[in-house]
Amino acid sequence: MSNDRNFRSPTPGGGGAQAGPLTLGIDTATERRGVALMRGAELLAERASDLRESGAASVLLEIDAALRDAGLAVRDVELFAAASGPGSFTGLRAGIATLRALSVTLGRPARGVPTLHAVAYAARPAARLAALIPAGRGEVFAQFLSVDGAGNVRELSPPAHVAPARLFEQAAVARGALKWAGGGALKYQDAIREAARARGFAFAETDGAAGASEDVWRLAAPADNLARCVALLAQARMRGGAAADELRPLYVRPSDAELHEECRAQG
Repeated sequence: MSNDRNFRSPTPGGGGAQAGPLTLGIDTATERRGVALMRGAELLAERASDLRESGAASVLLEIDAALRDAGLAVRDVELFAAASGPGSFTGLRAGIATLRALSVTLGRPARGVPTLHAVAYAARPAARLAALIPAGRGEVFAQFLSVDGAGNVRELSPPAHVAPARLFEQAAVARGALKWAGGGALKYQDAIREAARARGFAFAETDGAAGASEDVWRLAAPADNLARCVALLAQARMRGGAAADELRPLYVRPSDAELHEECRAQG
């Protein structure tokens, strides 16, 4: 199934005070929590941590540290942006609630950016890309996307919660080059390698130039901090006229608490 939603990004590089709004981007959806302050495409300050706790207090501490590094205050921020999912339920709730509160208090716009779009943006370019992040219990959140060199992202499938083996079957339906990106690709790189060779694809452990028709599965380099990509894509959404009231979590699957409640209700 295809989806024609496109997200146009600023051209990478450049910057300056007039390049775009001062944007605070955060990623609390993945295992590596990140904060980035961007003015247009210019990175002013960032923080990233492998700590798994993503409570509101932790997010606020990271935001405050990044603002101090840049010599700015939260009232200077003109646009708030958050990875909106899929991803960690606890992290998403804490991050989105924090930015929503700041946005409302300061009267500034806020934008949500799908986590897997930010993964694709970080791994650009790719005519066909599988973005995946760990979802626990041996499964991943995944989506097939296309992204050009300027960072324009196009969905080739909806986001899904899936077992890696099932994802490999879906990936092998189409021949040609495929780039694997995100924390899930790093975690399951051995399984991706084995699946590629079993299905007649070459496998490359490093990113590089590959023709669109070349039957090769290739790993993208890991992103240091997805919060930068979240900030840039949010700027693009604002310029493109996306609705302001869109900072909502995209869970893809029910939370464990919801699943347990459903099981109890079914007896």
